[in-house]
Amino acid sequence: MDTGLEKPTVKGFAHKTDKYIEGDNKISYESNLKIPNDFGKVGAIIVKNEHHKEMFVENIVIIQKRLLGGPINVTCNSWIHSKFDNKEPRIFFVDKSYLPSQTPSGLISYREKELQILRGDGTGERKTFERIYDYDVYNDLGDPDSRDDLWRPVLGGKERPYPRRCRTGRARSKIDPLSESRTTSIYVPRDEAFSEVKHKSFWSLLSSLLPRIGSSSDNDVGFPNFTAIDNLYSEGVQLPAATNKSTINLGDILPRLVKAYDLLQFEKPELIKSN
Repeated sequence: MDTGLEKPTVKGFAHKTDKYIEGDNKISYESNLKIPNDFGKVGAIIVKNEHHKEMFVENIVIIQKRLLGGPINVTCNSWIHSKFDNKEPRIFFVDKSYLPSQTPSGLISYREKELQILRGDGTGERKTFERIYDYDVYNDLGDPDSRDDLWRPVLGGKERPYPRRCRTGRARSKIDPLSESRTTSIYVPRDEAFSEVKHKSFWSLLSSLLPRIGSSSDNDVGFPNFTAIDNLYSEGVQLPAATNKSTINLGDILPRLVKAYDLLQFEKPELIKSN
């Protein structure tokens, strides 16, 4: 009987199959689950990654042999951390949306727990495998522990209002207790982070693009008028020829920013497009 109440979890172990999807590096896992007749509708799936490394899961399909209504799709598109990094399993909900007042009572506690995980509690230092969207002021723009002249004010709050950034929870600076200490990495929720290939391409872009921008600009001269700012979108900035002939094509990596090989042209903001 479908009452919407939470039922005992049906457990199973997924085994790797010999099916390779689309000839890519995608692997299929299968599991046989015996679901009781009175279980009702499946609303969520709890997944624990038994591997020592994280794994990316695109989707889960539940094929019901006894019940009608076709397969149940669960779209994941998310990285699942290893149980050795975090014992807490992941939960994914079926591809069906509910209004808060219409959410089955058996799913309410799972949805509340998922929101609590994503929000964080404002404590601890963030790890690379986490998905927490906790926010903080920009208090890590400088590096006063290295040199006094690298101190920077905190951006955010009533005195200097500024959009928030993802909280990292790093230790405080020894020189300035209002600032965080610096590290070589930046925390980004796992599903928002670049892939390894894109990360390498991005840093290759920076190492090639920034020196060329610096050599094409005069740091002592600002924009003489608003027309010069508009030209960033209409005409762009001509970059000096690259000295390294084997440099990557910047337009292939950032097509919305580099319109041609030697032309830096910003895409028009929506406000300028509409007016």
